[in-house]
Amino acid sequence: MNVLTKAPLINHQLQPVLPSIFTTPFKLLPEGLYTSLIVRSLNALLNSALIEGELDFLQNQTVSVEVNDLKLKFALSLHNNKLISSRWLAEDDLNLSGCLYDYMLLASRQEDSDTLFFQRRLKMEGNTVLGLEVKNLLDGIDTETVRFHKQLDFMLHHGINLLERLF
Repeated sequence: MNVLTKAPLINHQLQPVLPSIFTTPFKLLPEGLYTSLIVRSLNALLNSALIEGELDFLQNQTVSVEVNDLKLKFALSLHNNKLISSRWLAEDDLNLSGCLYDYMLLASRQEDSDTLFFQRRLKMEGNTVLGLEVKNLLDGIDTETVRFHKQLDFMLHHGINLLERLF
């Protein structure tokens, strides 16, 4: 895929897709290392939600996440009120997949989850009830309670702008 390639959206806009050259760092790192960093970051960011039990529905469940354009896969579940890494399996309880750009739009609330899932830009397969719980969490989380939300918002908005300009 060359740098100028973009994936078409249902509404005929073009979506930035990272070139495959950006997958190299993830190919070089052991999966356990980047998965551990992602899970630690999510535990720090979602600390309030974890303390208040908003993620309790993940107990004994495994959610796999795939970032297609980065060729990055990780899985997580909940144990003792903490997110833990799990082994990524195609038949996990819930599998989410999409491109980095769409995950960033979702996290920054520049696009709502219904639109991203309806347009199949983000895909969800597996346990329907768990999928609805995850979607409701994404829609209902109060961003002000997320640790480092100002820094995260800054990085997301600038990252989205960068992706739109470059790819």
